[in-house]
Amino acid sequence: MKKSNVIISVLCVITAFALIGVTFLIIHSYHMKQANKVNEVYGVIKSVNADSIVIKESNTDKETTYMKDYESDYKEGDLVVVKVQGNNIKSHQIIVDNYSNMTTTTTTVVTTTTVSTTTAPNNNPVQTTTTSKANVPKTATTSKPTSNVIKSSDDTVLEYVKNEYDQAQSNDTSETFKEKAKKGFITIVDFIFYDGEIKGVKFKELTAKGKAKVIYYALLIDSGIDSKFPGYKSKISDKYKDIKGKLVAEFLELKYDICTNSKDGCAQVKEDFDFLKKALSLTWDAIKSFFVYVKDLSVPKIKDWYESFRG
Repeated sequence: MKKSNVIISVLCVITAFALIGVTFLIIHSYHMKQANKVNEVYGVIKSVNADSIVIKESNTDKETTYMKDYESDYKEGDLVVVKVQGNNIKSHQIIVDNYSNMTTTTTTVVTTTTVSTTTAPNNNPVQTTTTSKANVPKTATTSKPTSNVIKSSDDTVLEYVKNEYDQAQSNDTSETFKEKAKKGFITIVDFIFYDGEIKGVKFKELTAKGKAKVIYYALLIDSGIDSKFPGYKSKISDKYKDIKGKLVAEFLELKYDICTNSKDGCAQVKEDFDFLKKALSLTWDAIKSFFVYVKDLSVPKIKDWYESFRG
């Protein structure tokens, strides 16, 4: 064999071993990084052991055992988010207590009852006010419909609802104003939940974006009236007394559906929800209390809502 061939063969062997060594180092480095990587896991606690917990993970439905970070308030059935490194929990947060029990019981939903009627305000388009009172700050404006354009169902209803919102910002504290504001709010609530109509349009005829915007204004109207007449709903029908919780729950469902099924409108509904959190002083505990009005408490929904609060 020629000397040159021997040299080439030796170099090939050395190169092969070098490549194997580099590959090993890359694989080893990758596994080390994976072992040190901190992941976030959402899931329901299936069992609690002396030094570990078993979580049914929401994204895969598999059950995984993780070592506890410290003795804590872990309970079976809680929905949690944990930060894990390998199989060790570094930190955790309980999102919903007794989530398993909550989802196995029948949720309360709004049912159709008799429809109240009221006279709608005039048809003149009104811009959103630039001042605010109490916990109803300034909100975004939308373009006026032009006279030569046929208004959509969304525009028709939102024109009415924004007009009611503008009126709710009045400094008038007379009994006459209070009764007029109450009637306007009842009309909007009946429209949303009880098959009522506004200018010949029903809630189900609106787009998802339109529905979310109507509920957005309804919550601000309620807050505006309540800031001048605290507890004003105590003297009207029982179906309106916990309406804030029902409206927030409906808004959250729409927010999830809009952002899950279409990018169109997602940014706006997120912005509106951020505004409502501040305007209505919403907390995560308050949101959890409204879950009784949510039709389907799936983990992805709750995760989405929780992320909205966590920022």
